[in-house]
Amino acid sequence: MTVSLPVVRVAHRGASAQYPENTLLAFRCAAEQGVDALEIDVHRTRDDELVIIHDSMLDRTTNGLGRVRDRSLAEIRALDAGQGERVPTLAEAIQLAQSASIRLCVEMKGETEAEGLAIAEAIVAALERANFLDRAIVTSFQPPALLRAKALQPRLATMLDPSPQDGTLTPRQICEQTLAAGANCVSYDFRFLAQAVADECRLTGLVLWPWDPDEPDDIRRVIGLGVPGIMTNRPDVLNAVINS
Repeated sequence: MTVSLPVVRVAHRGASAQYPENTLLAFRCAAEQGVDALEIDVHRTRDDELVIIHDSMLDRTTNGLGRVRDRSLAEIRALDAGQGERVPTLAEAIQLAQSASIRLCVEMKGETEAEGLAIAEAIVAALERANFLDRAIVTSFQPPALLRAKALQPRLATMLDPSPQDGTLTPRQICEQTLAAGANCVSYDFRFLAQAVADECRLTGLVLWPWDPDEPDDIRRVIGLGVPGIMTNRPDVLNAVINS
């Protein structure tokens, strides 16, 4: 029997409140807890390999120093990303998602617009090689990167993080930014999410996935707004709320 869940469950950087973020350990544990998709962040190395790490700098999440873009894949793979985990490659995340029968929400990083465009092209090519286009959503704060990805693969689902995400945008402005980026989906900070935003996205035909509600009360509030998906660092808590 198929059970209908109230929201699509997306693990933000994996089960990142419990395990080192953006590592295979965090991804595996999120899959075991029960999710529909993993949200991951992708940068390019000096030798143009795609690695999964949130920041442009290595310092916060690894024992390394400096910019991701200034290090080779081999140098980055030699680092500790927490609990002995290594910085994964996009190919490894795709393989894990395929084996777990879940989707990937791939955030295209990059410090400049040119870098964002280059990463978008490389990610689309990697998804094509893996035959994973239909199970991926690419996301970015940079509209040009999303437009480039969509131009390369029109059937690819894309998601915009509108800017700024501080509650100052009107619901219509959020949707207009998303439509101008050619995106199908909106990602928005749950702390500034009001019913009017959820309603405007729904009426505009956009999928809304708020990010980072981790506490039960916050998750219940967001579900109560009628959103179709939630990105959380605590998929175990999200599942407990759903099951209750």
